[in-house]
Amino acid sequence: MPISNKFCDFMIKKPQAKKSQLSPKVIGIVGGGQLGRMIAFSAQKRGHRVVVLSDQANSPASQVVEEVIIGDYNDEKILKKFCEIVDIATIEFENIPYQTANFIAKHVDFMPRAEILKITQNRLLEKNFLTNLKIKTTNYFEISSFVDLEKKLKEFKKAILKTALMGYDGKGQVVLDQKNDLTKLAQIYKGFANQQLILEKFCPFDFEISVIVARGLNGEIICYDPLTNIHKNGILAQSIYPSKISTKLKQQAKNIAKKIATALDLIGILAVEFFVVDQELLVNELAARPHNSGHFSMDACLTSQFEQLVRAITGSKLGAVDYFASGVMENLIGSQVLEIERYQKNPLSKIHLYGKNEVKEGRKMGHVNTLNKITKI
Repeated sequence: MPISNKFCDFMIKKPQAKKSQLSPKVIGIVGGGQLGRMIAFSAQKRGHRVVVLSDQANSPASQVVEEVIIGDYNDEKILKKFCEIVDIATIEFENIPYQTANFIAKHVDFMPRAEILKITQNRLLEKNFLTNLKIKTTNYFEISSFVDLEKKLKEFKKAILKTALMGYDGKGQVVLDQKNDLTKLAQIYKGFANQQLILEKFCPFDFEISVIVARGLNGEIICYDPLTNIHKNGILAQSIYPSKISTKLKQQAKNIAKKIATALDLIGILAVEFFVVDQELLVNELAARPHNSGHFSMDACLTSQFEQLVRAITGSKLGAVDYFASGVMENLIGSQVLEIERYQKNPLSKIHLYGKNEVKEGRKMGHVNTLNKITKI
């Protein structure tokens, strides 16, 4: 497997696939994490060659693909080489620089569009986009000064101050209360210096659900049923299927997800997270890539979210999204992976490890899908 040094010259030849009536495409994945690894597995099963672009050596995705380019995402020489050896490109994490996505999109078909990433990377742009579609979210306000923060916190009473950019898994945010004294509040605000900020009213939701929606090149669109999500320390711990919501609410969530995907002109996969509050849905976040809450589809659904992404970006007909089993997806976070033996003893548990050698607190090391009941054959 030819791998370049991070910032050095390298030689990579375009994978030479045999001539075939199937004309499999060479798929480029920007990012080398576990989502890229699972995208690659699905792409390879469908006959595609895979090239990974990563800024880290020995990443989970790089361990399983035909070609790897290691380099800075802002290095145009690196990006040009990547574009020269792939037919189409996609992402496995959304926080790549917008300039990187835009550069790649000028040379090969890049899905999702760079403009979608610009929206989903920025909490404020994302909330404004949803508001313009008349889709409900939590109340929010852009914070441009300490006066803004003080004033809106009095109005919201309890709120979450977040960076607009580059936040995930609970990072880049702090819960505030109107009882915070001004000195402490000023210190918190100072800690976010020179960053675009958004204040979201604290939402005491009943629970969270998520929906994965796929949209193909010809506009074909399809939704997976919602799952209920449980978080610990800001990180998804479990996703449970089926979500215990009414048929009406389930359909409403899927309709909203389709509306968003269509408005974005999405090609690929989109995860939509909702807060459920007294039988009302509020959109919390969007992610234009495979999502942790969609992992249960790998073992309990006719078409996994990863295969669905590959189908969407290659112009294939989208796969059926029927679940044939209920159950739970559990993330193995940090040292939880050391307890893997108890899952190995369960004949209904499907283990997925990510090839990460070092256990770190808060690091996703793998996940387990445990099927509780087979509902369909």
